[in-house]
Amino acid sequence: MYPSVCVASWKGLKNEFDAGDKATLLILPKDAFGNNISAAKEVPDLHEFTVSILQENGSLASVTNITYIGWNEFSYIVIEFIVMKAGNLTLSIAGGNQTLNGSPLPFRVSPGPIDVSNCVAKWKFEPSAWQLYSKMELLIHQLDQYSNLVPGLYSFDAEVVERETKLSVPVADLHFEEVDAGIQLFSFSNLEPGNFLLTIYDMKHNKSISNMPYAYTVFVGYCDGVNSIVNGSGLNASVAGQMAEFTVYLIDKYQYPSPVEAERLQVQIMRENDSHNIWPIIYPLQNINGSRTAAGERQGGTSLIEIAPAPSVELANNSNGSSLLASTFQVIFTPDKSGSYEIYVYCGNILLNGGHPFKKGVREGEVNISVSGVRKFSPKVPKLLMNEIIVQLKDSFLNPVPSQQSRLKLEIASINSSGFSTWNFVDNNDGSYSGQYMAKEVGTYEVCASFDGNRFSPCPFGVNVYTSEYFPTAYNDTISIWEDESIAFDALANDYFAGDNASIVEFSKPDHGSLLLSETIFRYTPYRDYYGNDSFRYTISDVNGNLATASVYINVLSIPPQFVSFPSQLQATEDVLNPKFGGFSGFEIRYSDPMENISVNVSAHSGTILLSPMVMQFWQPIWSGLFINAGNEASKDLILEGSAEVINFALQSVQYLGNENFCGGDTIRVSTRNRNGINAVDVPVFVEPINDPPFIQVPDFIILRGNGDESLIFDKEKDKFHFFIGDPDLLTYPGAEALFGVTFSLEVNNGFLVTNLPAHLINTTELKLKNSYHWQPLQTFVTISKHFMVKASGIRFRGSVNDCNSIMQRLFYHEGEHGAVLTVTLNDMGNFGCYPDCADGLSVPLYTEATVNLIRRRPMSSLVAHALGSAIVIEFVILFSLGVALLYFTCKCAILLVHERRNHDTRASDLTSSQVSNKLTVQSSKNVTENPTYFPDCCSSSFLLGGQSSNFRQRFRSQSQIGEPSKAAYHSPRSSSDTQLHSVVPNLVPLSIEKEAKLKRSIKLCICVCILYTIFVLEDECFLK
Repeated sequence: MYPSVCVASWKGLKNEFDAGDKATLLILPKDAFGNNISAAKEVPDLHEFTVSILQENGSLASVTNITYIGWNEFSYIVIEFIVMKAGNLTLSIAGGNQTLNGSPLPFRVSPGPIDVSNCVAKWKFEPSAWQLYSKMELLIHQLDQYSNLVPGLYSFDAEVVERETKLSVPVADLHFEEVDAGIQLFSFSNLEPGNFLLTIYDMKHNKSISNMPYAYTVFVGYCDGVNSIVNGSGLNASVAGQMAEFTVYLIDKYQYPSPVEAERLQVQIMRENDSHNIWPIIYPLQNINGSRTAAGERQGGTSLIEIAPAPSVELANNSNGSSLLASTFQVIFTPDKSGSYEIYVYCGNILLNGGHPFKKGVREGEVNISVSGVRKFSPKVPKLLMNEIIVQLKDSFLNPVPSQQSRLKLEIASINSSGFSTWNFVDNNDGSYSGQYMAKEVGTYEVCASFDGNRFSPCPFGVNVYTSEYFPTAYNDTISIWEDESIAFDALANDYFAGDNASIVEFSKPDHGSLLLSETIFRYTPYRDYYGNDSFRYTISDVNGNLATASVYINVLSIPPQFVSFPSQLQATEDVLNPKFGGFSGFEIRYSDPMENISVNVSAHSGTILLSPMVMQFWQPIWSGLFINAGNEASKDLILEGSAEVINFALQSVQYLGNENFCGGDTIRVSTRNRNGINAVDVPVFVEPINDPPFIQVPDFIILRGNGDESLIFDKEKDKFHFFIGDPDLLTYPGAEALFGVTFSLEVNNGFLVTNLPAHLINTTELKLKNSYHWQPLQTFVTISKHFMVKASGIRFRGSVNDCNSIMQRLFYHEGEHGAVLTVTLNDMGNFGCYPDCADGLSVPLYTEATVNLIRRRPMSSLVAHALGSAIVIEFVILFSLGVALLYFTCKCAILLVHERRNHDTRASDLTSSQVSNKLTVQSSKNVTENPTYFPDCCSSSFLLGGQSSNFRQRFRSQSQIGEPSKAAYHSPRSSSDTQLHSVVPNLVPLSIEKEAKLKRSIKLCICVCILYTIFVLEDECFLK
């Protein structure tokens, strides 16, 4: 059994107890290689195991009370003990001089119930008496039976009794207050002088706390802690062994001396770092004439006081029964240890100096040669190397004396000292000094160390100087080892030593592994799951007894993440994301460092790895520290980076998607990587095939070629288009290609199909005759060269894909003057793969259908079709534009005609009224003529601009010709009205002519538009025909 490898743990992982409980410790015994040791094997005495209870700071808390140690039925060593000390503690377990793995074990102990009789009252400083009107304060420690503090404010009662009369003294201001966990402050005022007994008890259980009743005295005194004076050289820094003294002046709050009994003054002097106490001597000083002296006079007037013949005074009792009163005291003490001290001066229970201690420093004394000397040197040293000697300086009280290096000297007592060099001493700050020297020649030298010329003993001490080859040299080693593995190595392989052999006389224990030694071979085995750095030291001895020490530094490398579990095989479905919901379960890795980021690469040979959507988390998501690299076009690997916990979570969402139309066996490789290496595992995946629909590759139309009525539909030597069928499942079909059967049919809507079929298709061939809607089995056939010819409007058979493609290349079309529509149908019969869902293991036949137009003439090319379509669009736009123009001009003409008709009606009415008035005028005038052809007012009418203007002009010309002889008469008798009419006519005639011209132009444009529109409509009809 190797103790440092044995694993210690709490039974049931219970590490919380109550004081007085029994704690059970389990130790799993192991050998140096981590193998378990059963109870049947011989093991050393089990009582070699030691158990220690420590505080959090590492100090010893209590002695362990072991009640049982032995084996249990599971080959564990069981140690039982009683826990008594409360608090947050640790349990240190050792076997021999080795600490067990897992030690120290933390645990917590809660205090038990309060035990009144075990509670105690304590003072920071216990005075011998209390001053009148002062407040008595003490601390009550609430303890259980194991002296652990019990938190809470426990209810106590108190009673004060006068010792002489045995009468109870009423106390009005009793006060209890919890000041710390398990500690309460008890206080009341001292209002009467005398001797009293204090009892603190529990009235309910009629029990008092320990050390009760407490006797105390209240004296009459009025000294003030602030006004009282403490003065003297003894408060200043001094030298160890030198007597120091100071004087105490007791003064009340009114600046008057406050004499008290001599035993009421107490002085406590203790060192800060280790509470070393000095017991002083206190002398009361008596005023000779008994008069009062001011405080300033008492400080400087030493002639007014003298030493009273009183005995020496100690802390607890400095009187022999005398009731001498004094207000001035002299304190004398002699510190013998150097350091920093605190001085407390009490007048009864009143701490002087305002409640604060005085600080005093004590220096070391002079160096005492008799107690100082050479503490370390080597009797054998190599030449030409620096060698060290240690000198320790102390004073007469054994205090280390620092800062004296300049007074030290290293001397050579030998006659031959020319080859010997020395250097100044160096202070080590602890009273020791290091001196160095070097011998240049081999030989024996006598050396002495001196202080101010005084030599230390031993003097001289001999030093033998040898060559460097005489001494062994141990060199440090560095080795690396994998986690949870063991390594053996020879530590002396790189060391130098005289002679043929050396031995390892001492070695330390590594902190994180076991170490075995066999002659000069070390075997190191790290603790389970440990990684990091470890080291140990070893010392070798040669044949001359010379020693050398070196260290071995061990680097324990963390192994790449290991697979705790992984699936033995995975199931997937072709062309489907697997699984549909979530991811594959069963992947889990383990890694020693839960915080280190590691990398996991997941890849598939014939597929892609994806991550399914992760479950939403409303708190801090676990995948917040996950980094995902989904790869690129060159690589489809899925790379996950993060801690082990995060990656384990992500591995539960891994999904697999095979390549297109892939089915069969595949492999998912999961490789883990850390900074030290890679670990990989391959998981087989079987991809269930999906029944993919078959496909038919045919063009939209085929131009038939051939003489007469029979034409070969597809000629592979001349035709460049595809004309074949296939099935994607054929690529992964495990059986022979001939066994992959399909149902293939060819059918035309006009004419017949003629082809030769192989003889092995006779039983599966069906025909559809002309004007028949049913498939009929083949009834008569003639086989020639293992082929037979069929002629029908539809042919259907069941064969292989190669049979179908071969028949498509020998397919002829018969009859049909204008071509026909060929319908090709392919059914895979569901003979490979599952459909629609592989969960039930069922399959459904899938079929594909395509149509081909068989034509005799080549159709219009795409370029011509696009050009013709563009022309039709342009023509439509032109016709639409002409129609709009025709409608526009037609409307314009109609509007002009309507306006002209309105103007004509207006002129006719004006002309009628004008003629009537003119007739009346002519009849009354003397120059009236009876010529009926003269209408002087008709020219002013707008009738000349109307549609009847030409008729009016004709009539006017004819009448003028008839009345031409009287023309002179017409012009001769002119009146003022005639002159006005003739001046208006020249202005109205051009306006009528302009309107007539506009109307004519509109009519002409309208006629032209109608002609163009008619031409385009006729062209369009011709094109459509």
